[in-house]
Amino acid sequence: MYKAVFMEMVSEAKLNGNDAPSEVLPALAEKPVGLPPGKYSLVGWDMDTTGRRLIDEICQIAAYTPKQTYSQYIMPYGDLNPGARRRHNVRVVTVGRYRMLKDTITHKILKTKSEVSALTDFLDWLEKEKGDGSVILIYHEPRRLSPTMLLEALTRYKLLDRFKTIVAGFTDSYALAAEKCKATVKSVSLRVLARVLLDADTLSVDSALDRASTAYRIVEHLSQSEQQEVGGGGEGISASEDMVETARAWARPVHTELEALDKLKKLLERQNTFRPVFAPLLRLARPERKRVTQLRRLLADAGLLYDHLKDAWQDQQVSGLETQLSALSVSAKEEDIKELIDIFDRHFDPAKEPKSPKPRINKNRTTSSAGETGEAEGSTSESQKSSEQNSPVKTNDAIVNLDQQKEVVIAN
Repeated sequence: MYKAVFMEMVSEAKLNGNDAPSEVLPALAEKPVGLPPGKYSLVGWDMDTTGRRLIDEICQIAAYTPKQTYSQYIMPYGDLNPGARRRHNVRVVTVGRYRMLKDTITHKILKTKSEVSALTDFLDWLEKEKGDGSVILIYHEPRRLSPTMLLEALTRYKLLDRFKTIVAGFTDSYALAAEKCKATVKSVSLRVLARVLLDADTLSVDSALDRASTAYRIVEHLSQSEQQEVGGGGEGISASEDMVETARAWARPVHTELEALDKLKKLLERQNTFRPVFAPLLRLARPERKRVTQLRRLLADAGLLYDHLKDAWQDQQVSGLETQLSALSVSAKEEDIKELIDIFDRHFDPAKEPKSPKPRINKNRTTSSAGETGEAEGSTSESQKSSEQNSPVKTNDAIVNLDQQKEVVIAN
């Protein structure tokens, strides 16, 4: 019944001429088990990170209730990747010897704290909100990555035990909206739901606080019965009780998300064994790089390791690879398996040329009439080199390079 919601969305996409997703989104893969009856406080929550890998850092954490809000920017040790800079409109800048977080819209320097200090303050704030019950954190995300990244950060600073005494679970308003709104909307993105359910024609999703408040209001709206009018403040007693009951029924306990985190780490360990094969291919252009990460994820999901395929090729060469990769026939297409066989055969056979990235040609490079590179480009490059030299992250290159081996591959 629950998976049928996703299949209906896929069918609608096909009718509109769009390609169906290659996999069920984690938020829709299974219905949440819910939490036992009890006293709960609801808090909208979201955070911005430097990227979408498990090792990436938090750069803003925010929480919302109708009476109180919490928002804190965090100074990360690493820089935000290009996608994160575009999503959150913030970037790390170096002024002299100091690294700062800057808003790219207002061009103002943001007041930041360290990650451990911000997380400690966040737990203090949640402790006041929970009263004599427990907290349910409400967020909106199809991939279910934010809870695992938060739990990983809390584990890193030995704050997980305290978190578990405060927070009972997480409620994803994405999954709730996919079930409740399947007959009325085709997309359950935050912007679409804000426009359809909350009459918010324009919604900024750059800030974690804006997303946290919107996720809270979406659950508030969907929990109200058809006889009740949707109020802006949600202060009615019956509406509040309905909202708590809805959030409780659609919540995932903290231990469930910890199990998901453990599975993700094991998957990343399997995936990382294929680094000798795929590391050169990850330097390809973005479309090819996306394809490579999808193929690598197929191998990790099937439980295969690099040594398994190496032993199979040494015993029977291509036929051995075909036998090992036959386990992918359920989740992968025939062309996927053929491409993987070709990649590994080229890698293991010294007589064949391995698949490698081609040198890139910068088509946007500007040259003067004398054939020399323009000054604007040279100054940008020099500025970037200077920024890298002044950055304290350079002293931690060994740690960063080791961490980069673990990547969260999100198949779109």
